[in-house]
Amino acid sequence: MQYADYSVWQRQWLDEDRRERQLRYWRAQLGAAGEPLRLPSDFPRQAVMRYRAGQHEFFLPDRLSAALRRASDHTGVTLFMRLLAAFQVLLYRYAGQSDLRVGVPVANRGPAQIGDVVGFFVNTLVLRAVLDGRMPLSQAVQQAATATLEGQAHRDLPFEQLVEALRPERSLSHNPLFQVMFNHLQEDYRPLAESFGLTVSRQPFAADSAPFELLLDTREQADGRLRARFTYARALFAPATIERMAAHYVRVLTALAERPRQTLGEIELLSEAQRQQLRAWSTHRSAY
Repeated sequence: MQYADYSVWQRQWLDEDRRERQLRYWRAQLGAAGEPLRLPSDFPRQAVMRYRAGQHEFFLPDRLSAALRRASDHTGVTLFMRLLAAFQVLLYRYAGQSDLRVGVPVANRGPAQIGDVVGFFVNTLVLRAVLDGRMPLSQAVQQAATATLEGQAHRDLPFEQLVEALRPERSLSHNPLFQVMFNHLQEDYRPLAESFGLTVSRQPFAADSAPFELLLDTREQADGRLRARFTYARALFAPATIERMAAHYVRVLTALAERPRQTLGEIELLSEAQRQQLRAWSTHRSAY
């Protein structure tokens, strides 16, 4: 089977009936296009989105990674779903918007026959979350899990056809349907080395342009560590802001692993040093 064969099969499979069934789901799930996500930025947004990329990479603490995996084993909610839910909670706390849409790429290699076919099969899903400050973390995780499973069940509709059907208000200042993306990968090259006797090394890829305002990549490494990377628009965010955001993401994940009944509004994002800084800024000792 070749890539062209898959293209013909996909066109035949997405006949009017199947396409309409998937489209009905996405219309019901996403409804109106919704307001663009407006993360607080250090610099004003531009009329035309053409951003240079910056990157901030960090590792999750080993104990936290182990706790997240144990929770996933016990509940059946995957690690991906927990990492996604924590990212959605972080966006909610930063932007203050309750209706969030995050883009998620999927491998889209469903049929077993295309497992070894060379070609680009990736599609993009738009996963929606409706959050509020009184919602427990466990409920946010379950919502992310449901949206993920349902999205995977309706993953065959190409993203460009979804945009065309929903007809969101188009603007050169932001992407349609979502403005941030989350991507999760299992990164293990050992089977290549063991099966074919290859020597495999990782080659860093420096992204020059930022396709979205914010992109979070998480990767499960062969040694069990969890590596995360924020790719962000340098014209919008200062490096110190993204570094602080990464620390806040770890705090949300910690709360998720240790206190799943805690509500989203109760999560303490600030470190003790940041709280002391706020207290110092708010103290005025002069008497008039």
